[in-house]
Order: sequence, then C-alpha cells, then structure tokens
Amino acid sequence: MPSNYQELEIKPLQSASVLCEPNFFPKGEVSLEDPATKVMTDLKSVAAITISPSSSLSDATDRMIKTKVKLLFVTDPNEQLAGLITYSDLQGERPILFQQHNGVQRSEITVGDIMTRSAQLDAIDWSVVERAKVGDIAMTLKKLNRQHALVVDKGYEDTPYIRGIFSTSQLSKMLGIQIDTTEVAQTFVELERVLGLK
Repeated sequence: MPSNYQELEIKPLQSASVLCEPNFFPKGEVSLEDPATKVMTDLKSVAAITISPSSSLSDATDRMIKTKVKLLFVTDPNEQLAGLITYSDLQGERPILFQQHNGVQRSEITVGDIMTRSAQLDAIDWSVVERAKVGDIAMTLKKLNRQHALVVDKGYEDTPYIRGIFSTSQLSKMLGIQIDTTEVAQTFVELERVLGLK
C-alpha cells in the first residue's frame, strides 16, 4: 500500500504558551430570532461537571473555580441527577439559613444540604427546543424567574436524560447585554428590555 502521508513540521513549544479556552460565549453574536440551540449548553458536546451530594461546600466552590463554571450537576452513586448547585447557592443565604436552623458549622454542610433537588427543577423537552428561538428561551426563563432551565430528551427505551441547559448568564452574554449576572433581578430587567416588554 503506497504511503501518501508526510511528516509534519515540528517546532519547540514556547515557554509563554497558555491553554486555549473554549469560546462558548461569543458576545452579541446571536439575536432573539436565532435558533434556541445556539444558546444552549449541549451536553452531547460539552461534558457536564458533576459533584456528589456528600461533598463539602468548599469542594464545590473549588470545582467551580477550577472548571470555570457556575453550576454543578449533583449526581447520586447511580449517576442519576439528584439536583443542581450554583455559585449563587454557595455564596448566598442558603448555607447561612441551614447553619442557623441546624446549629452546625459551615464546614459541616454538604452539597446535598443546600442543593436544588431534581424534583424542584424545571425542564423543556428537546423536541420543543429544536423548534424554538432564542427569544422564546429568554421569555421562558423570565417567566420562570430562574437562572437555569434543563433540556430533557429520551434515550434508550425512552429513558429521560438531560440533553442540555439554558442559563440567563450565558443568554445575556451571547445577546451582548452588559450586566452583572450575579444579580438575577437585573438580568431579567435587561431581558425584558431586549424582548421589548419594558
């Protein structure tokens, strides 16, 4: 068999090299009329970052910082979704209220103690998302008054699985809205303005 391959040029790696970061949030490159899939984090393309319910809050914070995400999927030993925990949950009042109510130190609180349980989560069917526009997602998140909405699909033997996730912070970045995404209320004010509701 003839070889049509050739040796590629090799050069020394420069000492000042840094790691490339994925450009998931191209500012202002989407409009409300674009397909909703353009602003969804597709878990078929991007690995979900998970954590155990028994992990400490400091472990959750460290994992978010290291992986540069603001949300972790909480999974049980069977890899089923137990809930979600966000950076806002960790830095907000949930740990304080849990401490006061249970008389424990912050270091004793686990992810499972303050996460949003899966039964409390909202989801949109993938079949609906495939036909939706970015504006539909913005309107839905505003109506839910939530930072995130999951997308579910059906797999083998109709077993539901989490296909993706929408977040107000990603949506606002991709629409080019300049806001502090830690302020959920401000995010929704800006989304209302973009949607023409204000």
